[in-house]
Amino acid sequence: MSRFLKTPEVLIFFVSLWLALVCNLSYWQVIAGSHPDGALPTFVYFVSFFSLTIGLISLVMLAFAAGRITRVVLGLALVVAASAGYFTSKYGVLIDAGMITNIVQTNKAEAFELVSPGLLAFIALAGVLPALAVWYYPLQARRWRAAFLQRGVAFLLVAGLILVPLTAYQKEIVSVVRNHKELRHMIAPLNAMSAGVVTIRDALETPPDYQPIALDALHASAMASGRKPTVHVLIVGETARAANFSLDGYRLDTNPELEHTGDIRFFEAASCGTATAVSLPCMFSIHGRDDFDRERSKYEDNLLDVVARSGYDVLWIDNGNGCKGVCARVANRDVHVSHVQAICPDDTCYDEILVEELKNMLPTITNDTLIVLHQLGSHGPAYYRRYPESYRVFQPDCRSANFGDCSPQEISNSYDNTIAYTDHVIAAAIDALSEQGDRFDASLIYVSDHGESLGEHNLYLHGMPYRLAPAEQTTVPLIVWLGQDHNIDRPTTIACDSSAAEAPVSHDNLFHTELGLLGVSTEVYEPAMDLFSACRAGTRVASST
Repeated sequence: MSRFLKTPEVLIFFVSLWLALVCNLSYWQVIAGSHPDGALPTFVYFVSFFSLTIGLISLVMLAFAAGRITRVVLGLALVVAASAGYFTSKYGVLIDAGMITNIVQTNKAEAFELVSPGLLAFIALAGVLPALAVWYYPLQARRWRAAFLQRGVAFLLVAGLILVPLTAYQKEIVSVVRNHKELRHMIAPLNAMSAGVVTIRDALETPPDYQPIALDALHASAMASGRKPTVHVLIVGETARAANFSLDGYRLDTNPELEHTGDIRFFEAASCGTATAVSLPCMFSIHGRDDFDRERSKYEDNLLDVVARSGYDVLWIDNGNGCKGVCARVANRDVHVSHVQAICPDDTCYDEILVEELKNMLPTITNDTLIVLHQLGSHGPAYYRRYPESYRVFQPDCRSANFGDCSPQEISNSYDNTIAYTDHVIAAAIDALSEQGDRFDASLIYVSDHGESLGEHNLYLHGMPYRLAPAEQTTVPLIVWLGQDHNIDRPTTIACDSSAAEAPVSHDNLFHTELGLLGVSTEVYEPAMDLFSACRAGTRVASST
């Protein structure tokens, strides 16, 4: 018996048992809440899923934990599963390839905000300590024939753990999995391993040839004599959901400044994704969300490239989130390391630094210009670090990156303060443009990349697979301001607003709406996707027809 306990297969089973029971608490909560009434006795239901889950984890561990790397593989699995399990349990985060990409592209400041005593304690207790136990577990040397035979028997036993419940209760198990698709992204460490494989596969694929688009792009009125330069500001928000904007009917006054700003149009828009790494390149792509491919977008012109080709000066100014490749071929700079003490009190800057950059630039502009301001916005969980003391409008607010330290109301108040501060940033940018109104034909669009969950359905933050994501993560604000001298046909604005309000709005509209506002003529422009095409009655931008 002692020799049997010292085999790698027994160690793998012990580790799989620990992974299933300790590192997958949220998974079992979903299983418990998904028991179909009258379909299976409760005991049989849980035993079936327990057998299936242990079997799946053991199967993967048996496949990878072999020979000299057995302890290494099991130790890594424990630490990875503890990390993934914590975030799934704490925030409802699901681990897929998109989330892995988001993690890889997260900057250092954002990463440190996610590190909490609770996270470190859970990883230590659920991951590191058992990994140390694995490292010192006594494994007995054996001949290769014995190892092959014992591993084969282990595979057969594990196959039985999987096939018996699937054979006996296939209809009930399949029904639960189909109705709760999130389950396939919740079993740690299998979710992280699967997502990692997909991410590596995508990275190793041979890049396609670069694909330019809209080679005919032209700013048709650029050469007109006596005209003022066109200056358009596109503010890309971060993690702002439409539901918390008082412009959209929210119960709290989170938009006091914009509500007193003229020529404002507000739209609820469907986002391209639920994380910046996907949404940002998607919203600047000519392809709609259904046809968008993140890897292909790296090798294809986007909106900024087309506008630059038409004759505009294009500049991307970032407050630390990065442009995810969107600004790779235009002028860009990151201002989050600026040393303006009032705006940058520590290792990050409040978003007013973007407005300061805009104010400094405007007096020097003489050419048609598109300026993109990329916010830090409402990025969590450290919402309290996104707004200065003077914008603690809603209190008590959560002053911690660990949601466990705060009540739901405090978390909500902290998030609402970020929206109120974003309201100020947008209004300040509009004021800066208005002050230069005698020099420019000015306009501004604000749109967030994705939304945020604040505890609804027991979910926090963002990054859910899109097909599973709630509206809080996919419905974002899109705000348009047109300066008094903007050359959209003013008499048709009422009809325009009415027409735009009737149609669903999404990130898919951004590409063509921007071309329309900027007066860029190209065959790829689609008037039906331009929110304001009705305003100009076909007089400013040539359509593809």
